[in-house]
Amino acid sequence: MTYEYQSSKLNAIVLSPKFINIVSLNQQMIVELDESPSTGYCWYFSVSNPSVIDLEYKRIFNFNKPNIIGGSQQIIWRFKCLKLGESKIHFSYYKSWNRDHPPLDEYIYIIKVE
Repeated sequence: MTYEYQSSKLNAIVLSPKFINIVSLNQQMIVELDESPSTGYCWYFSVSNPSVIDLEYKRIFNFNKPNIIGGSQQIIWRFKCLKLGESKIHFSYYKSWNRDHPPLDEYIYIIKVE
């Protein structure tokens, strides 16, 4: 693990898709997922209420040895709260050219900013 990887996670709540995530107005949140882009599969997300939360940044970390086919990479999305309210972040894992097919995996994060 690198310093940049560790610092991307500092002072942020790790969101859970299993529960309603209650956060404070100035809180930062992260979602961390693995993806394997050499297979064509990537994570895509949408925010149901972008006036409540917004993406601050997305960082990609590849801890594989060079030239590993099918190797995965870690992705961290860091979101910030903009105002009080509720929003959902929907992540879907699919090939960009197969958007009309069901995703291979998906997560929905419910966020309530109080």
